[in-house]
Amino acid sequence: MRVLMVTPGYYPIKGGTETVVRTLSIELNKIGVRADVLTFNMDRKWRPKWIGKIEKIDGVTVFKVPGLNWLPITESPRIKFQIHLIPGRFRHLMKEYDVIHFHEAEFSFPFFSYFVKKPKILHLHGIKFDYFKKSHLSRLILKTAADLYLSITKQMKNELNMLGIPKNKVIYFPNAVDPKTFKPGEKKIDNAILYVGRISPDKGLHVLLKSLNYIKTSIDLEIIGPPDWNLNYYKNVLRLMETENQRGRHKIRYSGCVDQTRLIKGYQKASIFVLPSLFEPFGIVLLEAMSCETPVVATNAGGIPEIIKNGENGIVVPTNNPLKLAEAIDYLLENKDVRIKFGKVGRKWVTENFSVEVLVKKLCKIYEAMLNN
Repeated sequence: MRVLMVTPGYYPIKGGTETVVRTLSIELNKIGVRADVLTFNMDRKWRPKWIGKIEKIDGVTVFKVPGLNWLPITESPRIKFQIHLIPGRFRHLMKEYDVIHFHEAEFSFPFFSYFVKKPKILHLHGIKFDYFKKSHLSRLILKTAADLYLSITKQMKNELNMLGIPKNKVIYFPNAVDPKTFKPGEKKIDNAILYVGRISPDKGLHVLLKSLNYIKTSIDLEIIGPPDWNLNYYKNVLRLMETENQRGRHKIRYSGCVDQTRLIKGYQKASIFVLPSLFEPFGIVLLEAMSCETPVVATNAGGIPEIIKNGENGIVVPTNNPLKLAEAIDYLLENKDVRIKFGKVGRKWVTENFSVEVLVKKLCKIYEAMLNN
């Protein structure tokens, strides 16, 4: 079987969707499914490269299309839904595959492959529901983009049904991690807090920084992740970090982007992982942290409550509430036995429900069913 994974961005760009596509492609190739990647040709800062090329990354063949970098044009994420010209030779490339697997609600590839008569999947890693509800054209393109839709949360599955996509065309397919890679190892450091994610307003890092005013225990906070397109927000967050470090009560380290080995060590050493998102379709970093037996605190944004069962494998707090976030962090810092319990239960939960090995087998069955029909 030959599958083409089609995604706006791919490694070395780092983000939730890019991580998922990379993981699925690698694992599919391991079990004998030829999974190649078609993507825009951009660098890790989403800047365009005006040439197409073919690369081999982690054993996966990656076709990179000359890309238009739309993000600097506007700070609104809605620009993502614009259509960009795809050279004809790349549309012809799609005809060589058995299944076309689109990722994200970026419609350039689905639009220009409309007449490519192959089974098509649209794998949605997050949608702006209100935007599609208001935009008839975008809703029409969404409804005709694929034969089958994969939703990473049950909430998103319901939203797709509300937008007019039939229930029998939407399959719940959560994100996954490899528990053999993300595993416990390093000794936990007392009072070490970790945040992993883009430096973006949606991720709510400013809420975590504000919560430091209420946290009773002095902490060592490490922040891992790249800046997003909103540079004003990024600069403001850097100022908040500097101000907090000058006060001397808490220590903050911004590590930027790191490789996977360094990332895993960060998860393993942290006493608590915090995700203070205001908008979060899924939150794969939660799975990574939990798989490393690190207790998690996160908000009730988007699909997060489907991952964290409050009081069982982590703590869920209201969005945009620094005080409640601080109280949850303090509670875990003061109760080591609860941290250990959440870590053990969290890893078991991830291994049983979000293991990449289990979900790749499920994906193969989806491909086979499409081909048989």
